[in-house]
Amino acid sequence: ITVIAPLEGTPSEKAGLLSGDKVLQIDGESTATLSLDEAVKKIRGEKGSVVKLTIFREGEENTRDIDVTRDTIVVKSVRFEMKDNDIALIRVSRFGDDTEAAFAEAVKQVKSSNAKGLVIDLRNNPGGYLDAAVEMGSLLLPSQKVVVIEETGDGTRKEMKTRGGDKLSEMKTVILINQGSASASEILAGALRENRDNVTLVGKKSFGKGSVQELIPVSKDTAVKITVAKWLTPKGNQINKVGISPDVEVDLSADDITNKRDPQLDKALELLR
Repeated sequence: ITVIAPLEGTPSEKAGLLSGDKVLQIDGESTATLSLDEAVKKIRGEKGSVVKLTIFREGEENTRDIDVTRDTIVVKSVRFEMKDNDIALIRVSRFGDDTEAAFAEAVKQVKSSNAKGLVIDLRNNPGGYLDAAVEMGSLLLPSQKVVVIEETGDGTRKEMKTRGGDKLSEMKTVILINQGSASASEILAGALRENRDNVTLVGKKSFGKGSVQELIPVSKDTAVKITVAKWLTPKGNQINKVGISPDVEVDLSADDITNKRDPQLDKALELLR
């Protein structure tokens, strides 16, 4: 049981869980024989109650216990702010139902602020709807540029292209990624880097989730999820189990997080000054 991405503002982030943490025990019970669904049921609970997770973190010799106070989880998928030196920052925490409209609004704010550079933060974004990634790419790339290629088992390839509406392709941009950036995050990051000369990826190598699943009903109460295709970047590079490597690698340690430092964002702002 592995943490892919502790979402911003949620109990897991507040408790100090990090992408890549292995959950070994839940309230003292080993997760070795638990399915993902069983583990999730044990982690969930009443608002205000506490669940103790025993985790192993890469680079450490011993496990550690982390108490997570349960709460109602409401995640705002897009946040916008202006940083120093007229640099705009858009944080995208997931690709959900509200993300397209919220991102379009953030792009409007970037334009009206007369920003000189843009940071798009996709760290700890586990992905979501593919269509949202294509629509967002359409605001950041010229029309009819390939965002992602879907390749089936027989080698057939289908290109998904931008649909017009480009607003910011001329603006120098830095994309922040890390090991918690997966799926649609990797698609958007790969599309921007491979279609534009003024995009730099900063952070750590992404998760590597580039498979396409289809849910097929079997009976009234059951279904099976089957992998039917894989995603490739516009230049045909594999995402699944490979991930996307940043142009500029910058680590973010547990000590940085504890002390509210962000060297990855600092590097992005430095590159745009």
